[in-house]
Amino acid sequence: MKYEFRVYQMQVDEHLFWIAKSTALKGCVGQGETAQEAISELEINEREWLITAEECNIPIPTPTIQKENSYSGKVSLRFSAFTHEEASENAKILGVSLNQYINDAIVYYNATIKSKSSMEKPLPTGQSIETTNTTVINFKEFASKNNDTYKIFLDDTNMEEM
Repeated sequence: MKYEFRVYQMQVDEHLFWIAKSTALKGCVGQGETAQEAISELEINEREWLITAEECNIPIPTPTIQKENSYSGKVSLRFSAFTHEEASENAKILGVSLNQYINDAIVYYNATIKSKSSMEKPLPTGQSIETTNTTVINFKEFASKNNDTYKIFLDDTNMEEM
């Protein structure tokens, strides 16, 4: 087979079966009682789809090839001197390196974006933590280390005590 495809189960009334669907060739599918049967049928249908497309002068898409992303874990950042200083001071207070502090902030921010329940509305495209006035720091951990109580203003009307 030349093209990517998806394989999934489908149920119609009481009948449960497998579907293999091309992601590139519109309407090209296979089905079967097993995933392998669906893939085998899709393979036959893909060949027929390509023959028909050629005969009818239908544009044939270029097959896509997925390449593995390799991330080194290294990134070069530029941010304001104030943000750099504030992050360094907060890292020191928390007893972690600046690198660990930034990593934790990114992990927290990524989790916040993925979690629909933790965000009432998504961030506007192109906005960052700094431009949305959001500060990422684990206040509860900070407060418990220092045996302090803080009042955190979540918005103009709500306040949370930590």
